[in-house]
Amino acid sequence: MTTTRFMAAVAARGLAVIAMWLPGAAQANAYFDWQDVNPKILANAPRGHMGRAQVMSDLAAFNALNAITPRYRAYPTPGPALETVPDASPEAALASAMQTILVNVPGADTALLDKTYREQIAKVTDAAARNKGVLLGRRAALAMIAMRIEDDFSRVEQAKREPAAGVFELTPDRKMSSSIALTKTRPFALAKVGDYDPGPPLDPASAAAKRDAAEVKSLGARNSTARSGDQAVAAIFWNSGENGDSNALLKAITEKNKMSLLDSVRMNALLSMTDSDARLIYELYKDKYLYWRPYNAIRGRFADAALRDDKWEALIQTPANPDYPSGSGVAGGALARFFEAFNGSGEAAVPLTWRNSAIGVTRSWPNGEALGRELGYSRIWAGVHFRNSIEVGHKLGRKIMDDVLATQLLPLPGK
Repeated sequence: MTTTRFMAAVAARGLAVIAMWLPGAAQANAYFDWQDVNPKILANAPRGHMGRAQVMSDLAAFNALNAITPRYRAYPTPGPALETVPDASPEAALASAMQTILVNVPGADTALLDKTYREQIAKVTDAAARNKGVLLGRRAALAMIAMRIEDDFSRVEQAKREPAAGVFELTPDRKMSSSIALTKTRPFALAKVGDYDPGPPLDPASAAAKRDAAEVKSLGARNSTARSGDQAVAAIFWNSGENGDSNALLKAITEKNKMSLLDSVRMNALLSMTDSDARLIYELYKDKYLYWRPYNAIRGRFADAALRDDKWEALIQTPANPDYPSGSGVAGGALARFFEAFNGSGEAAVPLTWRNSAIGVTRSWPNGEALGRELGYSRIWAGVHFRNSIEVGHKLGRKIMDDVLATQLLPLPGK
């Protein structure tokens, strides 16, 4: 998930356009050439493999590029570190790393992948530099594949708990939970998943839980008269869209800051690592706490009599997993911290603007925190999350991003 940034002034727009013609910016855009087509290449891949492929390709590309001009600590993989190859083509190394990772993803469109690879490689006219880049990217990718060979995405059943108030149950339109074996998948960046336990959710009988339930019942109903028009648009905006909608914003940040290809890939690798590890964490604790969704609290068999409404429907379909902590809350907190780190503030910042290509709607925000908060609260307005779950998730997402930034892909001394 991402946002859109509007330029603060005509001058700022001019700087971004000029940056596109600088060598560093043009080179950095080679990464987004891949990101624009990757969702199509992986359109038929299993969901869990798509996110994993994003991280692995980003990290393989980062390690390869960093071996051309070492400026950061390499991402640790088994075996010896890559040797420095200063005369390798960065674009060829990027293309080779991407192709080697993606061709191994189940369901990948290999014809489109091969076409994209050939187009990108053809842009490198120096044959010697191209060949060295291809070999370098392949070595980096194969090391990454070897590192993650034991990742397990087989389906597992959620923990069982006796039905009661506060316990999640599937809605009638769902036949199967969305759990996958994330407990058998190691994080990419974080050492101990147990360090991120948010603690238990609210007691469903507490005054705070009842306030949250009343709020989502009012604002999240399909026929709500309390929800504003803008809240309704935001709810649909953040609960739809296409993979890759965030690319325009991330590319704008790259261009505004005149990032090299290495710096652009590093920024995106930090984001994809955070996204992957955050999902692992919140899915794990959803299964641990098994807290009910608003549908359960309003229409379920243990709904409080004062709140019950057997005809209530949420604006969107209730997900097939528990409420707490909110994954959208986690994503919102992580994105808020990400934009603080990479976009800055004031005139130096790229205006936060995001277009949802599925519904043709563009939204903008004054800063990353506003974007992240709206992302989380959209799930209240959509009728599928409680406020406490979102608030806890937002805090958790900020912490995860903070820890990734503090420990991964750090500058080498003196760089």
